[in-house]
Amino acid sequence: MRPSWDPITVKRMDLISISARASTPWATIVGDSTRKEDTPGEVVPLLAHDVRAMAAAVLRGNDNGGYTVPSRATYPHQWNWDSALAALGWAELDSARAWTELETLAGARDRQGMIPHIAFHTRVPDRVNGRLRGMLTTVAAPYARYLPGPRWWGKRFSVDGRRISGITQPPLAATCMRLLFEAHADEERVRALLRPLLCWHRFLLEERDPRGTGEPVLIHPWESGRDNAVEWDTPLWRVMPEVTVVHRRDTHSVDAAERPSDEHYRRYLTLVRRGTEIGWRQTRLARTGAFRVLDPGFSGILARACHDLAWLAEQLGEPQIAAESDRGCERVAAALRARADSDGLIRPVDLTDESTLEVTSAGSALAALTPGLGDDQLRAVSELVTSGALASPYGVRSLDRDHPERSPRNYWRGPAWTNITWLSAWALERRGELDAAESLRAQMLAAVEGGGMREYFVPDSGRGLGARDFAWTAALTLRELAAGAAARGEAAA
Repeated sequence: MRPSWDPITVKRMDLISISARASTPWATIVGDSTRKEDTPGEVVPLLAHDVRAMAAAVLRGNDNGGYTVPSRATYPHQWNWDSALAALGWAELDSARAWTELETLAGARDRQGMIPHIAFHTRVPDRVNGRLRGMLTTVAAPYARYLPGPRWWGKRFSVDGRRISGITQPPLAATCMRLLFEAHADEERVRALLRPLLCWHRFLLEERDPRGTGEPVLIHPWESGRDNAVEWDTPLWRVMPEVTVVHRRDTHSVDAAERPSDEHYRRYLTLVRRGTEIGWRQTRLARTGAFRVLDPGFSGILARACHDLAWLAEQLGEPQIAAESDRGCERVAAALRARADSDGLIRPVDLTDESTLEVTSAGSALAALTPGLGDDQLRAVSELVTSGALASPYGVRSLDRDHPERSPRNYWRGPAWTNITWLSAWALERRGELDAAESLRAQMLAAVEGGGMREYFVPDSGRGLGARDFAWTAALTLRELAAGAAARGEAAA
């Protein structure tokens, strides 16, 4: 039962308030949104069992039955890579529900095989499937606050009949499926997911690579998952805004200082409008669209996804899927290796003028996920995230700490994100960098213990920022707490 008391502010602690939360039956300590950007703030660590209980409550509170919303107040639909990571949290609570998460995500794919970045919530019950469900779909009133809603994307429907967007997000699903399979093997369910994920990867390697560079072309900053990252400013600012009035909903639940600017949103929505006007012809947008970039983070995730799908296919006796996925992995990995800079890092490319975008950010860290990355390139990433420009006490920074555009509170322009820290740690662990991985995981948990289940964190203080009750923060916390407990049990034995 939700507490009946009203939020209070602790006397002589005007920077901290205690409020009741619908999803958690305890007090949540949050920073005052009126604080100045450079105020370091304080964090109040919680005990491990309290953190686990909080994470489980957040994940369950964001459960929409077949999928998990990232945050009910800010992101009230199914997001692609959020859902993949949510499955890892569900694996610690209910393995059957974890498999359902991935199945619902795969059901959001379009006729070309692309799994979109958003599948919209509808009033129509899940038992109404296929074309009938698509015809009956309407956006529920409580969810109308998200911009851009389904009408912005045209008449686009998933194979399971939901309204969907026209762009994609980093393809983490196959990697998360492998991790789920290793812990909770279900051959029947994984076999049913092999081909949908293969078709998504094929879409990225064919329709989205019209020039045969070996990497998929991203046609919108949202596809990177790092929406307002500084590296996208140059190509995005070439897009002349056609949308002049923006009725934002996201800033109703999150301080505007922690979100992308209106100037960013005018261009985001202009790209959506242009894609809808041409019916989301993906190859055309990848060849001649106004925004076209190569992102080492997205490409590294794709290379890893192909590798993991090949492994799963081999386990299930599907040699053709395994062979195609292996070829896809090597193709992307070779393209990334070939364009590493002299410092060993891989950076984005603006395809409108073939220029390298000279920014050191989370995308370069995520390139460590690439199988077969050279030792020098891996060492460069390890140094970057543990002692270099992206290192912090609370996880991997989203942007070089010395960059002039850095903002420790603003979305992908400085804060530390749980998913980036966890993926960086996992990638380094796979290559034997155990100490670096352990350090990053400890930083991630320190941020959560002090800042709560927030979307992102101030990298130098651990103060929680952005959306509250954030699903992938909860999911990855559950996974790491379970892994830590298992390691302690093995050590004791």
